[in-house]
Amino acid sequence: MNEHALLPPSPPSSPPAAASELCSTAGPLPAMDTRVSHGTAPASLQISQRGSGAISQPYHRAARAIPHRRYWWRPLVTIVVAFAVYVVMNLQLLTPLVIASVIWPNLAPSTTLMDPLNPVEQLMGLGMLALLIPAVLVGTLAGYGRAGIALSVTGRFRWGLLGRAALVVVPVYVLLNLVLNLILEREAIVMPPLEAGVIIAWLLALLLSPLQSAGEEFAFRALPMQLLGTWLRWPLIGILVPVPLFMLGHGYNWLGQIDIAVFAIVMGLLAWKTGGLEIPILLHAANNWTLFAIAPLIPGFTEQGEVQLLGFVLAMVPMLLLSAGIWWWYSRRAGLGLWEPQRGSVQTLAA
Repeated sequence: MNEHALLPPSPPSSPPAAASELCSTAGPLPAMDTRVSHGTAPASLQISQRGSGAISQPYHRAARAIPHRRYWWRPLVTIVVAFAVYVVMNLQLLTPLVIASVIWPNLAPSTTLMDPLNPVEQLMGLGMLALLIPAVLVGTLAGYGRAGIALSVTGRFRWGLLGRAALVVVPVYVLLNLVLNLILEREAIVMPPLEAGVIIAWLLALLLSPLQSAGEEFAFRALPMQLLGTWLRWPLIGILVPVPLFMLGHGYNWLGQIDIAVFAIVMGLLAWKTGGLEIPILLHAANNWTLFAIAPLIPGFTEQGEVQLLGFVLAMVPMLLLSAGIWWWYSRRAGLGLWEPQRGSVQTLAA
């Protein structure tokens, strides 16, 4: 089973930089198109367009919905500030952890930072990736004046959308990753000693793995899609360019890397389609959280390396089916064409 978690960075590094409708975003956008959809969408999905100058944009072009005289330099400021913030926060996280591992040698982390029974490794490995969230948000605020565009075309995180989709997504991954893996790996199950360090490590994994998943979505979907989308109209460029970087952050064999690449592309397409990060974060977090939940019971379970065909199929097929179902459901719910993205105008938000 593949876990879509990056190998923890060492030392902290920079956040990484279809049918006719998918490609049609490359063409000219209507000058004053303030519609969210071409159908009748529920009131909860209608995005307010107060003000005569509001221009609806898809997610990758959300920065263009914010009125500025110049745009070309803003992605450069965004990436520089995000990198600086990320480095500073990682230094603040790592310094006390390194000191603690010197004082208590039994807490010293390994080179892989993948031991599910070591609280320092869990805090380092998952915490460093979770810090990508504030780094990207601060960078986006500095570059564009609105941190919310990284969340969605509404400028906010749509918890209702995430909650409705979670009613289907979470049970699927609980059955697939928790129940099925415990059955398949029943001979390898080892109950760890319930010491304080083990319990803390387990709780840290359950707490931080959703944030780690969200951090990767901010760094590998929101950041490159909107940086490149400021300059270019084609969404596929911002979706495809970060895929090799996402693959390099994982230590799987060629079969596992195919899964990682397809996952990255599908999450980018879902961000474009739904107009935000909610669905990609949900799918990413549901997969990783359920794997981390049983990692202490199966030695080596979350270590990245050789991926067998069965694990590849069990990771790939449910992800593709869930993504296709959500794509179709969201299109109907929002009154959108199948290859039409959710648009919104961030100009209606308070500065």
